[in-house]
Amino acid sequence: MATLALASINDLPNEILEFIFSLVPPYQDLDRCCVVCKRWESLANNVRIRKKASLQKALTDFNLCWKEELFSSQTPSIAARFAHASSLHRNSMFVFGGASSFDTTFNDLWRFDLSLRRWVRPISMGSYPSPKAGASLVCYQNALVLFGGWRHSYTPFQMCTLFDELHQYNVAENRWTIHNLAFGPPPMTGHSATVHRNKMVVFGGYQKTQENLGTSNDIWVLDLDKMAWKRPTVSEQKPPPRYGQFQMAIGEDHILVLGGTGGVNRIFNDAWLLDMKNDVWRWRAVQIKNKKCTVHNWSYPACNIGSKVIVLGPTSPNDFQIVRQHRPSNHHGLHPPNLGRGPRPVNPAERNRIAAAAANNEPNIPPRQNPVRPPPPPPMASPPRQQPPPEPRPGPSGLSAPNPPPAQPQPGPSRPLPTIRSPNYRQQDDDHLLPKRFNQSPEQHGHMAMAAFSVPPTNPPPLHATRERQLERLRKMEEKISAMRRIKEQEQRDLEQAQAAANNLPAATSHHEAQLPVTPKRIKRNGLAIYVCDISQLLTNANEPVIEWQETKNSGLIAGAPDHFTFSTMVAGNGELIVFGGLNKNPKSESSSVTNAVHFLTVPTEVV
Repeated sequence: MATLALASINDLPNEILEFIFSLVPPYQDLDRCCVVCKRWESLANNVRIRKKASLQKALTDFNLCWKEELFSSQTPSIAARFAHASSLHRNSMFVFGGASSFDTTFNDLWRFDLSLRRWVRPISMGSYPSPKAGASLVCYQNALVLFGGWRHSYTPFQMCTLFDELHQYNVAENRWTIHNLAFGPPPMTGHSATVHRNKMVVFGGYQKTQENLGTSNDIWVLDLDKMAWKRPTVSEQKPPPRYGQFQMAIGEDHILVLGGTGGVNRIFNDAWLLDMKNDVWRWRAVQIKNKKCTVHNWSYPACNIGSKVIVLGPTSPNDFQIVRQHRPSNHHGLHPPNLGRGPRPVNPAERNRIAAAAANNEPNIPPRQNPVRPPPPPPMASPPRQQPPPEPRPGPSGLSAPNPPPAQPQPGPSRPLPTIRSPNYRQQDDDHLLPKRFNQSPEQHGHMAMAAFSVPPTNPPPLHATRERQLERLRKMEEKISAMRRIKEQEQRDLEQAQAAANNLPAATSHHEAQLPVTPKRIKRNGLAIYVCDISQLLTNANEPVIEWQETKNSGLIAGAPDHFTFSTMVAGNGELIVFGGLNKNPKSESSSVTNAVHFLTVPTEVV
């Protein structure tokens, strides 16, 4: 009597078994496959290599997809935050600290299990770091190294606190250790750090020294075995001081620095290469090809996958520039210093006093558009209530700047004064984290104004001209909307024909049949766009390093992209990128929102 032999999974050919492994999460589950036998270990390693190569090819072909992880209410959930620090350690992503939208900072540590796709809160021991955001977190062997950061001020009218704390977290022992060193860098935030052999190299940042408070282009090196700081000898040619830049290790002896900001209206789109092979470290400016596809990344996440650097940013490099249309002011054109709340009404007594002063002291001179000192209020029965100075708002990377001193009257003949905004002064509450490219002066005369050309016009246009311009704008807007509608209808028809051809079906002939095909998921226009830079030719010519930005497709947008959040983090997993957190400023509602969403950027899965 013949017996029926039972087939096992080992009877499958290598191609089928490798395809099955590719559907397994490429973390702990794939590690368990490696310990079964040598055949499974070889196939699992092939899957890892293939996933990395597929992601690099997908970045070149722009064949990517976004996936958002949805969590159950039964599992622990991390609080929403921005400007946090994150790092990948084996099969987990660690997140420390960050800030909320209520001027608070955290000092909690969370671990995101990439195999189970869930958050875990380690109850660690030892010396906890201070609550802070804007710190750097790197992984070295079985430990995480945390340095620097800032914290919101607990006292009104004070600046944020900068830190020079150095902590080490042992993952196996679940313990924090603080290292109080006599020699080291000053308190800083917005710096960048990478690990090279047994050293952590820190560059730039917003620093607080005994002399001043500002940006830096210094380099500090931490020996991770001895836990000691030192300053290397660097060539005279250096990048401009900056913070918020992206830094990546090119092998063991080179560092690439991209972008950053040097302060208000100083957004860098350059690239620098640091050679650390000799005793004297040398900086070299990197030539950038296809620079029109460059995007600023000082407040947006970036990471590297092999020979590619991925930056998430706005759909247009100029999206961060803020333009405000000015409303007509009162006929006297008198405005006190404006804080984004519109012109202040002038009472009759004050208007008469100003008109008399102008008639006696300033003949044939038009009234000042922006007086140095606002006129005092009219007499009142009781003393006027003094208003406290406005609370400083956090600037780039969450830093708050002190209020500028009051202007003093200048002698000599009066003349119209230009509106000059201090780079350390944040006038708007709705976009204080963004660089101010445009003038925030009082809204007047119905014109657009830039900070560099902020002299108010002396001859305001007539009302009928303003009305004609408004009608012309409405007409152009209607034409643009009609053109976009026609393009969308044409794309819908092309999609229906392509789907019909793919399914070997005739194209739809009636309106009812035209509605049958399912349209793809709509792409959010306010989502984060993907920008890719090729750095494979960076070290081919040591004297003239070169990188090249790739052309984007569909403005870099992909269906399911995260919303337009800044100060989020992105780390590179096994064949995928993980994006977490961020801050979204709404200039219309003057509000901000912080998220705790986790998004994955990966290659679409093909099922055979």
